[in-house]
Amino acid sequence: MRNSKIFTNENCIGCNRCIANCPCSEANVAVMENGVNKIYVDGDKCISCGECIRNCTHKARDYTDDTERFFHDLRAGKKIAVIAAPALRTNFSDYPNLLGMLKSLGATHLFDTSLGADICTWAYLRHITQNRASGLISQPCPVIVNYVEHYSPNLLQKLAPIHSPAMCTAVYMKKYKNIPEPYAFLSPCIAKQDEFVDKNTSALISYNITYQKLEEYLKFHGVDYRKYPAADFDNEQHGLGAIYPMPGGLKENVELYVDDVWIHKVEGQPNASHFLRDYSSAVRSGEEPFLVDILNCPHGCNIGTGALCQEDDSLKVGRRMNVAKRDAQNSIPKTRRRNSSNIPGPSFDILDRQLNLQDFVRTYTNKRIQSIPISERQVEQAFYALKKQTDIDKRFDCRSCGYHSCREMAEAVAKGINHVENCAEYFKSVLREQNHEMEELAKQREVQAEQLLMSVETIFEALEESAGKTESTLNDTQSISSKMAAMNSISERLNEHVLLLQNEIQKYTKMSDEIVDISVQTKLLALNASVEAAHAGQHGMGFSVVADQIRVLSEQSQRSAKGALDANNIVEPVLQKVHDVSENVLNESQAISENVERILAALDVLSDMQKHISETAASLTSH
Repeated sequence: MRNSKIFTNENCIGCNRCIANCPCSEANVAVMENGVNKIYVDGDKCISCGECIRNCTHKARDYTDDTERFFHDLRAGKKIAVIAAPALRTNFSDYPNLLGMLKSLGATHLFDTSLGADICTWAYLRHITQNRASGLISQPCPVIVNYVEHYSPNLLQKLAPIHSPAMCTAVYMKKYKNIPEPYAFLSPCIAKQDEFVDKNTSALISYNITYQKLEEYLKFHGVDYRKYPAADFDNEQHGLGAIYPMPGGLKENVELYVDDVWIHKVEGQPNASHFLRDYSSAVRSGEEPFLVDILNCPHGCNIGTGALCQEDDSLKVGRRMNVAKRDAQNSIPKTRRRNSSNIPGPSFDILDRQLNLQDFVRTYTNKRIQSIPISERQVEQAFYALKKQTDIDKRFDCRSCGYHSCREMAEAVAKGINHVENCAEYFKSVLREQNHEMEELAKQREVQAEQLLMSVETIFEALEESAGKTESTLNDTQSISSKMAAMNSISERLNEHVLLLQNEIQKYTKMSDEIVDISVQTKLLALNASVEAAHAGQHGMGFSVVADQIRVLSEQSQRSAKGALDANNIVEPVLQKVHDVSENVLNESQAISENVERILAALDVLSDMQKHISETAASLTSH
């Protein structure tokens, strides 16, 4: 797909108006970008008719021309001669000042295409009379040439083999005025660029400067052409060629020279393309006119695709064309008449002597566009993808996609230049399917809701049972906690008593140690007493008995004290074990108490959760 001078900008919202108004079925390609329908131009299939620009309400279509390049080259000192289309008079009320500006910027020559239009009329009539031609299709409009070459090449032999007024002017300047520099054309038409780069026009014109882009350029650069001194065209007198831009302009020019001929007038799209599609059958049936005056734009070139004037300006345009016509008629010498009617412009006799008809003859090239091949099966598959399966669906023809019929949309989908999402009925079908799915889903959810309700009731029962068990567990745990607290108290008291008993035993052990010491000392004293009694002889006998008794008593006390010490040594480890066990019991009791407290806290949380679950379940039940 070749880029086109007409292009889609960021304003496109995919409304399909461009498709609806395009005379070339495959020149627009619709794609989905980020969920938005965008429609682009296929430059290979576009004929530059500008209908998409004219009909786009979002200003999403624009075009390029040679304005920037022209001014760049002119300011760089390049010598350029300027040719202005006659529509300059209607689009720029102060056009002499515009010509003066171009002159000051270095334009070497300023020529009016009206002269070329007069030459074009002369060439048409000379060709028709010399070749006995009839039914010729006029070609001042490059869009018509584009359409015939690309879509109706069977009519090439009917396309008038004469250059357009612009090219006739360029040929005249080059061959007869010897102006060597490149030419720039001030134009109301986007498609003129196609004509100028065509190999059949010898590249005589290098720049197409549309009125719209010219005004945009001047405004952007802050240039007010009205401040420049006025200038006039450099070419000689012209005739009614000045009215060529108006509808039927060629017809009116030809009728000045030829009486009582049928000149068929066709203007605007889709009329022009429809006429050309059907013209072959008219030619075959012998219903061809003397000449077909056909233009792409409904109001002529004055309100062309690249013009400043719009449809609302038609009255103003008509008035200015009438002034141009009157000026042309008033300029003719009174001595030159034909059938008592004034014929403005150069006489054919003069042109016959000055010009060579062959210099203004051109040829055309068969550039037939091959439609994207598709089969009927592919079309049916496209219908299926579009969810159109019944005859009524396939002939719904709402045209929201931009095509005239669902069949055309299906073919576009099959060709890959459009997509199913661009069909309004497709979306309706999708919505209907989604609605059905939602209904089914709603039914499933209703069943699920009933099941959920039953589950909630089960949850309620389980919660009630769980709540009862939780309460019982809470009470048991609280009882355990109370008992553990009492056991902790008993363990603490037992520990205290064991400590007291250990202290008392230690005191008793100390007293036993003291008794043993006293007994040992008493035994020594008794032994000493016995020794002394023996020394006393008879007199010491009684003291000896006492000493023996004291010794016996001392031994008995020593044995008793040692027995008590041995008993203490046995009891004290036992008491230590009792103390250790008491400590362990106390520690374990405290750990159990802590666990019980955590269990109580967890039970509180569980109770809160059960309460929340109950509230949620109640809410679900209420809904």
